Amino acid sequence: MRLTNKNTLLLFFILTTYNLLGQTPKMGRVLGWQIDTAQNETFDQAVLQASNVCMEASHVSFAWSEIEPANGNFDMNFIHNNLDLANNFYSTNQIKIELQISTINTTTKETPYDLQNIAFDNPTMISRFKILLDTLFQHMPDVELIALNIGNESDVYFGTSSNQYQAYKTFLDSVIPYAKQKYFALHGTNLKVGTTFTFEGLTSSSTSSLCHLVNNSTDMVSTTYYPLNPDFTMGPPNIVFNHFNNLINQYNNPSKPIYIVELGYASSLQCNSSENQQAQFYQNVFEAWDNHSDIIRYISFFKLTDWSQEQVNYFANYYGITDPIFLEFLRTLGVRENNGNHKPAFDIIACELFSRNWCTTDCVIGSTDDLQPNMMTIFPNPAENKIFIKIKHPIKSIKIYNFSGQILYRGKKKIINLEKFPNGFYMVKVKTKNNHIFIRKLIKN
Repeated sequence: MRLTNKNTLLLFFILTTYNLLGQTPKMGRVLGWQIDTAQNETFDQAVLQASNVCMEASHVSFAWSEIEPANGNFDMNFIHNNLDLANNFYSTNQIKIELQISTINTTTKETPYDLQNIAFDNPTMISRFKILLDTLFQHMPDVELIALNIGNESDVYFGTSSNQYQAYKTFLDSVIPYAKQKYFALHGTNLKVGTTFTFEGLTSSSTSSLCHLVNNSTDMVSTTYYPLNPDFTMGPPNIVFNHFNNLINQYNNPSKPIYIVELGYASSLQCNSSENQQAQFYQNVFEAWDNHSDIIRYISFFKLTDWSQEQVNYFANYYGITDPIFLEFLRTLGVRENNGNHKPAFDIIACELFSRNWCTTDCVIGSTDDLQPNMMTIFPNPAENKIFIKIKHPIKSIKIYNFSGQILYRGKKKIINLEKFPNGFYMVKVKTKNNHIFIRKLIKN
């Protein structure tokens, strides 16, 4: 690990102690990233950035209509520049792919042109998709898939039409076994295949039973998760705790794990957010994930880098939405700015991963203190006999750790007696009732 703080001895102590604050270890969970390049950055350089924050899999998405625009007319330029290159790059670098083939992409049916008016349970639709799978595995024979998702956020397109959900279930019942058979023949291992719904689709009373119907055919429950309000502003950073609980209430079966294939939080002020709120959200994500680590087995952070305005304009046209708040939501989902500079969320993610022994990361713990400046202070510091904790939120718990990571104090009192504490360095961890976490160093003289 590269120590980046000027006071390397103090940072080493902070990192060592932070690593022992009781977070749930990795335990087989997998972290993925949506990789996006910054200005004047190569794709290899962006991959290195994601690898520095423990990327094991990459979220990769292609539309059926991109590969096969019309009946049997496969776009060989697209296949060479995307499928062939992805197969070579990811297999060579031993990076797994969570692959998404969009038959539907949120608001748009992405089938070849001649199938646009054909129902998904039509035998022609099914046979044509199997031919697509033949092409897919022919050009991507070497890359290891952590999962294959067929369709993206289809509940938005289907609405509450039970006929469309049933037709799509019939389609999946036919093509999923075929995909699994093709993959096993190449790799000798089983492939998890599913379809992606939105978090709202999985949990809303109007669509949850319809999504359940379709997911009866899948190996996992795949979803996208953005805590958006109806006006495209962001919900509070701690809403993730309730949302994850709601999701688990719908799907609480370890044999059918949950894969969150896109998870993101915008940082724009226009979205009622900030870079600090984005960082706090990701800190909360890890704690909420710890609570459900046996069910939620995969999360892909969306995304590594902010899109350029040109890219935002493309998606605005694709979705047919020009609301400036929505455009800012799209533009600021990255944990790096478009010029490559890290936002606070990037460093918080690195520290959360380091604390769970996920991989070796560059963790600058000082960023935690910057999340809510002046929201909590400890005085005097250095201290002799007692300390006073000043905080603006109701306290849920206070713990004090020594250099070895042992807990020397548990409680809720804002005045703490230190007379029995030996002189030295300590770490004070305060958790509030709204699930904010503050970590401060303490020196006892």
